[in-house]
Amino acid sequence: MKTKLKVLALTVMLSTTAAMAGESLVAIEGNYGVINVDQENSSTGLASNDNVNLAGLGVKIGAQSDEFRVFLNATYYGASDDDYDYVATYGAEIDYLIKPSPKYDIYLGFNAGMANIEQIDSLGVKRTSSDPYLGGSVGVNIHTTKTIDLELGGRMLFLDISNSRNNIKYTYNTIASAYASVIFKFTMD
Repeated sequence: MKTKLKVLALTVMLSTTAAMAGESLVAIEGNYGVINVDQENSSTGLASNDNVNLAGLGVKIGAQSDEFRVFLNATYYGASDDDYDYVATYGAEIDYLIKPSPKYDIYLGFNAGMANIEQIDSLGVKRTSSDPYLGGSVGVNIHTTKTIDLELGGRMLFLDISNSRNNIKYTYNTIASAYASVIFKFTMD
């Protein structure tokens, strides 16, 4: 029920903002960040915390009005740790635009969606996990031309994904990343 309410809220938010939009947006994003992971062995009582480096590539489609923009997004991350087959996120974001200059905007954003992780642990056990995330973003959107923007920002995704097998529990806590996007703008008629 909780997930259905989140989906309904996101759908209403996206459709309302898209109806007010003056421009359609398509973006390609590159990012670098870390995922924070806790590991706990219930049989030995040993626990550890690790940060795994991630490099990601994403695609965003959306719409923009004078003060807001929305995106549907999907990002695939490659991990520096060979134990991770993939880390992927997909969801939606809404950004509030602050316009101190005609040359750039500052934005504050809210993100929600699903995170999927597949890991093969040190014992060779394949762990596949999926759960919702919530997050925020902040950055600057530079208007390089009338139809192309360059976006530089930071994003924090809050996860609560747990996977327990063979007395070992992994908990994936957060993904923090810095990113750059090239945004292509199209005027809607």
